[in-house]
Order: sequence, then structure tokens, then C-alpha cells
Amino acid sequence: MQRRWALCFALLAWALLAAGTAGTELCPLIVLPPTRSYSDEVERLIEHAASSIDLLLASGRLESVSLWDALIAAGDRGVKVRLLIDASEWAPSITSGNTAVVEALRANGIDARFDDPEVTTHAKLAIVDRRIVVVGSANWNRYALTEHRQAGLLIEDPAVAAPFVAFFERLWNGDLPAGGIRLPPVPDDTEGAVIVPLPDAPDTSLYAEFVLDSLQAAQRSVHIVMYRMSFYPTFPTSLCNGLVDAVIHAAARGLDVRVVLDDCAPYPDSLRANLEAAIRLHFQGVAVRLDAPEVTTHAKLVLIDGETVILGSTNWNYYALERNVEASLAVLHSPAVAEPFEAFFEAIWDDARPLP
Repeated sequence: MQRRWALCFALLAWALLAAGTAGTELCPLIVLPPTRSYSDEVERLIEHAASSIDLLLASGRLESVSLWDALIAAGDRGVKVRLLIDASEWAPSITSGNTAVVEALRANGIDARFDDPEVTTHAKLAIVDRRIVVVGSANWNRYALTEHRQAGLLIEDPAVAAPFVAFFERLWNGDLPAGGIRLPPVPDDTEGAVIVPLPDAPDTSLYAEFVLDSLQAAQRSVHIVMYRMSFYPTFPTSLCNGLVDAVIHAAARGLDVRVVLDDCAPYPDSLRANLEAAIRLHFQGVAVRLDAPEVTTHAKLVLIDGETVILGSTNWNYYALERNVEASLAVLHSPAVAEPFEAFFEAIWDDARPLP
């Protein structure tokens, strides 16, 4: 497998996709414990799958996760089920748990395999019947599904699913060629909602470039919930620094800019990174808060002007933005879609702690 990956969908006409047309359904999947909207809705999708289920996951655990039983049952009734999951060189505990999942599924006739161990697959992507796509922040373990705060979105539309289907197929077959793609700008005269798929592999930066453009174009508000955020003083031109600086510039323009970061108390490196980013934001005039140490806010959510939602698996650090396999998307010009995510943000904001 080649070391340098980039996205090139030679057979796919890449375009911005108008939502709100006939046949397009969008369902926010917000997990604010004790709610379990993500796992409940995904299990329902698995139970009603007719032909195929493709999963791209960072990590999973078998214990107390009924989704695996639903997958096996789907395979037993003839649905083609495939799982591509991370084999991590940097976190043996993740690989150990993922190995148990792969072995259990293979024992029940499911086609499950690991990614390239030199690549980190951090995506949380499900595709059902090649027409329904679920993108979000939730891993498949009990804590992620029931105790962590998560943000995801279910979209039913073959046109929206198509880029993710092509992305999965190339990852599955190990044939992401060099070359890459760039997203076209959103037309100024676009009416109605627009859905922008943002899948990334190593050496692509669709998500980062799109978020940067969105932050620079913001007119009223920027609300962010992020599990992990970094700022690198020794790498001033990094994509991550560009995003952080764009948030600071939005606040300097007088916008309502607020950021909630996870405390990451169990992970000292992540805690230090988030604190450093929070301090930089704070001293540059951005309202920033941390969640409580006993709470895990695992969402990766950016809200612009109360009408644009950007979410998925992508954190704001070097590996997520430039090296990992990630799956995110954006919904533009849709206050109706943004509204529940804004409520989610406000609930987390009210519960979070200002910096001392």
C-alpha cells in the first residue's frame, strides 16, 4: 500500500449537494446522557437494512454493546456487512479491543478487517444500503454510547451517501491514489440547505480548509464544542493554528464566539493541550470554558451563524487534521438542522466551567 494517500474519486462527479429536496431526510443524533439517540437510531437502521452495511470505526468493545448483535443478525439474514477498524501502533489497548471485535464478527461470518497499521483510522462512519449515512463522534463502546456527550447526523439520500460509499470502497480495497481533490466554493445564489461531505485521508485537508473558510465568512456567531484542541507555537503555519487564529479573529470582529473544550482529565497530554489552547483563546478575547473533570464531552461540533453545522470525527490537532482517516460533513443554510445542535451547545455551555 502506498504511503502517501490522497482522495481522488475518478468516477464520482464531486458537487455540493442540495438538501431539503424530495427524498432527503436529516436526523440529528445528539447524545446528552441519559439519552441514547445515536445507538438507538443506528440499531434501528441495522435491523431494517436490506442489502448492505459498511462500517468505518476507530475503536469498539464487545461488552454491553447490542449493536454488534444487531450486525450479526443482519448478516444472518443475508445483509452484506463489512467492518474496517483501526489497528493502532500507538495505542495497544485500542488494538486489543478491536481484535476481540474482529474475531467475534469473523466467527459469525462477518467480513471484518483491520486498516493499515501505519495509518490511524479515527472515523466513525456507517453506511446502510448505500443510501443512508451516519457521521459523528461516537465510538462503539458502552461509555461512548451511553455516558459521553456526542454529536452526529443521519442523512438518508443516495446522492449524499455516494461520496462516503466511494471513500469506504477505496479504503477497503487499499487503492486511494495520489492526486487529491478540492471542494468547489458554495455558490452565492444557493437556495435551501447544502450538504458537504468532508472525508479525509492522510495528506488531505478537506475538513480544515472548509472550516477555515466558514470561520472567516461568519457574520454573527461561532459556537464550538471540541473534545481535543491544540495550538502549536513552534509551527505557526499549521492548519490547527490557522483554525484557532480564525476563531480569535471572529471574536475580534465582534461576533458571539464561545468555545467549550473537554477537560480530558484522564489523559495528561490531552489535558495540557486543551488548557494551552483555552488559555490562548481566553487571552485573545474568546469566551472559553471547560467541562467538568468527571464528564466526557467527545463531540467535535462547529456551529456558524445559527444555520451551519459542521460535525464528525475530526478533532483540532495535527494528526486529526493532516494525517488520520476521518469522516465529517457540513450542513449549510439550515437553521432547522442547526437549532437542536445550538440547544446542545447551550446546555453544555451552561454546565461548563470558566477558566479561573
